[in-house]
Amino acid sequence: MRKLFTLLFLVIMLQSCKSQSDKINLNELEFKSIFGENKKDSLNVYCLLGTGFFRAPTSENADELIQNWIDKNKDAKVVLISTLVDKKANINYCWLIDKNGETINEYLIKNGCFPGGTMMRPNTYKELSETEKKIYTPEDSNVIVHVDKEKYDQFIEKIKSAEILARESKLGIWKDK
Repeated sequence: MRKLFTLLFLVIMLQSCKSQSDKINLNELEFKSIFGENKKDSLNVYCLLGTGFFRAPTSENADELIQNWIDKNKDAKVVLISTLVDKKANINYCWLIDKNGETINEYLIKNGCFPGGTMMRPNTYKELSETEKKIYTPEDSNVIVHVDKEKYDQFIEKIKSAEILARESKLGIWKDK
């Protein structure tokens, strides 16, 4: 019975994310700060941060930098990284990639808008620590990963370098540190 429930849950999760597999154009999304929405799709919210989006330190100019970047890169690609699945609304962590292959995500970290850790995607159940696995069950897992590990790891290395640069330059959230 438990296996059947797990299978049913996974089918429902994948079905709810079905519409996300289609190509998403940046011009279909309206961003307010780090969150974007598509007026035609009330199930999905798009976020420029993978974790910490409600509690992360944020620079005073983050919203302005986000809007300026989007205005200058209207043809940027929207790439889904992971999805937190929920009955009410899925939160999709995404990268916005310009024609030169640069991401808004790295740009924000390089300018000290957020700590680099906010660009990490949520863990799947398999990736949880043994302590965390005692708290959650596989059925609780509601994270779907859309990007391969190699590409993700390369991105995280760029984020680490961007944060070091922002810290050394005392930009944004690092100005008083």
